[in-house]
Amino acid sequence: MPHVVAGAVLVVFVAIWLTAFLAFLAVAVYGIMAIRHVRPGLNRWGRDTLWNPANVLLSSNQLTDTGLRYRRKCFIALSIFIACICGTLLVAAITGQLR
Repeated sequence: MPHVVAGAVLVVFVAIWLTAFLAFLAVAVYGIMAIRHVRPGLNRWGRDTLWNPANVLLSSNQLTDTGLRYRRKCFIALSIFIACICGTLLVAAITGQLR
């Protein structure tokens, strides 16, 4: 019986990490796509973004409608990634592997 439980925990652990990996890739892809859709006339490498193009993700008024959709998808994927990491820590705490 303990082997069945250990196998089930391992399957859950692998599923959580695979989901976290895919969510991380989605964060990168959607983040880049959002950065590419800034409003016309906005310099990505200028004062408006504090010389960091990724800062457009923090301000919704600097993106076009398409950019806002990608930004929303990026934040959803980021939430899934954080939930997966917390889920992994939860499994480790339940099984007594968190030290």
